[in-house]
Amino acid sequence: MRFIQIPLPPHLPARWPKVYTGRLAKVNSLGTHTLRSAYIKKNGSWGLLKKWLANASGHKCWYCEAKSTRAPFDVDHFRPKLGITVDGVKLAGHDGYYWLAYEWWNFRLSCQRCNRPEKDDTDVLHGKANEFPVRDEAQRCGLPTGQLTAESPRLLDPCVQADCELLAHGIDGEVKPVAPDGTWEYTRARYTIDRLGFNEWNTPEDKRSRWQTLATLLAVVGNTSNPAVISEINKHLSHDHEYASFFRSAIGTHRDKTWVEALL
Repeated sequence: MRFIQIPLPPHLPARWPKVYTGRLAKVNSLGTHTLRSAYIKKNGSWGLLKKWLANASGHKCWYCEAKSTRAPFDVDHFRPKLGITVDGVKLAGHDGYYWLAYEWWNFRLSCQRCNRPEKDDTDVLHGKANEFPVRDEAQRCGLPTGQLTAESPRLLDPCVQADCELLAHGIDGEVKPVAPDGTWEYTRARYTIDRLGFNEWNTPEDKRSRWQTLATLLAVVGNTSNPAVISEINKHLSHDHEYASFFRSAIGTHRDKTWVEALL
């Protein structure tokens, strides 16, 4: 997970302000969850922002930094729009953050693996879906007039830099919590890693395999810089490269080389 700084208006797609105003007014005029749910499901206009969201991350999933080559990305609502689950159990008495359904700042570009519920080989369920646990349910915002800032989400947010810094990337390809076990920061990192399946679906193996090529180049070149190798290293460090946070961490194990340190 790498910090995503969302491009602020007026850089939104030209059609969005008009669509947003109409959709939001309609949702606010509907008096029941059933009516709101039916309308929002039928009018999922947030897809208009998909290209805008993708450009902000170099066309990578905002959560795991994977690039989707064979399936389209999902536009995830960080705060679920039509219902909430906590550790897989539906939260009673909360209809979801329906008033945020069309708020661009609530959207996160997500690969389908991070967003959609799917069980791994050991029958463990991964995928964000409608998951949104908070530290204290008494502080959960249940109405448009509530204070979102009072909530403390368990799920790490790629749009919060401090959240991204709670994750470490080992050269074994696995994502790990930075904070010590027993802290709220550890709980948040561990939950995010497991819920979104960062270390599932052979992802660590894929990262290790790619790293071996770079590691070999670094070993061959040694302390003498080489323009071709520098170009290759810079490519893996670039913001839009798949798993850039992992490669930055792995390349950082060669900081003893002056020319590598200069790149970092």
